[in-house]
Amino acid sequence: MLNDIHHVFIVGIAGVAMANIARILTQMGKHVEGSDIEASFITDSVLSESNIKVIHSFEADKLPHDVDLVIYAASHGGKQNPQVVEAEQSDIPVIHQAEFLAMLLSHFTTSIGVAGCHGKTTTASLLAFALAKLSADVSYMVGVSEFNHQFGGEYGGNEYFVIEADEYGIDPPDNITPKFHLLKPDYSIITNIDYDHPDVYETLEDTKKAFKKYALQQLQTDIVLRQLVVCLDDKNVSQLLPSLPKGSYITYGTSNKADVQLSNITSTKKGTSFSISSTYFEITNATVETSLFGEKNALNATAVIACLLHIGFDMPEITQAITHFTGAKRRFELLGEHDGITVFDDYAHHPAEITATIQATRGRFPKQRIVVIFQPHTYSRTAQLADEFAEALSLADQIILLPIFASARESGEHQTISSETIVNAINKKTSGKAFAAISKDAALIYLDEIKQKNDIIFTMGAGDVYTLARHLLA
Repeated sequence: MLNDIHHVFIVGIAGVAMANIARILTQMGKHVEGSDIEASFITDSVLSESNIKVIHSFEADKLPHDVDLVIYAASHGGKQNPQVVEAEQSDIPVIHQAEFLAMLLSHFTTSIGVAGCHGKTTTASLLAFALAKLSADVSYMVGVSEFNHQFGGEYGGNEYFVIEADEYGIDPPDNITPKFHLLKPDYSIITNIDYDHPDVYETLEDTKKAFKKYALQQLQTDIVLRQLVVCLDDKNVSQLLPSLPKGSYITYGTSNKADVQLSNITSTKKGTSFSISSTYFEITNATVETSLFGEKNALNATAVIACLLHIGFDMPEITQAITHFTGAKRRFELLGEHDGITVFDDYAHHPAEITATIQATRGRFPKQRIVVIFQPHTYSRTAQLADEFAEALSLADQIILLPIFASARESGEHQTISSETIVNAINKKTSGKAFAAISKDAALIYLDEIKQKNDIIFTMGAGDVYTLARHLLA
């Protein structure tokens, strides 16, 4: 299809994945434009620097008549969006974002999917960054607007393509088919499996079944090179291994049973240092230095190393390639420092991610106070994991909770869960440690009252909490 289309229209083009798709298609020589609401987005620079026109309207008559393809996703009405309806009535080909990405994989010699409930954006970004250092013929589609001062979508050639394999549903609640079930990359990394997205998966067992299906479908092919790279440290991932064909996967982790083992994990002022050993690849105590912080990121880096070793790159060139990766946007992102107070932003929106970020912060700043401004993301997730959120956030010294950021498919009406539920659970154990702010302005006022010199302050969550940063620094 890509060879025959020239003009692509993307509905909801300011979303991170959509903006990166738009950039890739533009670099492939296609004329791309799209529609979205009139607002400030984290992807504004992606679209503006790629000279992509954005129409601030979803009205049907705003759809250009000479479009060859319309790409849409679940947001902004999904298939009921007026422009999507207009395209179908006008016999213009319409394709869902997930279907388009599945089709896109076929244009590359070697494709690599990165799956996992946590860490897949950092892992995919690092893999794309390393491959770009190791080979000039690399393209990627990562679920972030930027990493290492480069955009999350790039068409640099047809040899390698890195893509995040997203376990979320195609169009909940109407279609909860996991997006990554449409993908069949040549290699796949699976970082972990956890319970998330309660609007798609009723239980952890349902999530594990979805990952099992994703893993098995990678192996149903005649291509010899298909291979899974999986984290042996993760209990839920390791439980899948008996159901996979022997020889179909490589394991990594701190376990001495792992094919690629990391050890001697040490926090440094610049990041994390650790050793890699592998009887599988005949490596003994190779030293790795990364600019990322925390044990979870050391595991993410090891996933990339294991994948690159299996593809055929040598350990010395891999370690050199990953050294200067500083991270993806909104992943432990340093925003600024003033009067001894340091401000970071992080996308963590699940208890496991919050725990990992705070623990990594403790390792990096062991003597400083950690203050977290957290914005819960979706009512369904908050309700299902309220106790786990309270436990994870309690690891910080002071916690400010914003009101819940609802998804486009949720409404605040008739919801029994609120941020106060989590605050009350925290304060039962440590009185006064947590505060429920009724707005962002209220959060800033309260922060001004409690802040201390040398504090480490995080804005945290998957909603729009990152917009607080400029006001907080000011």
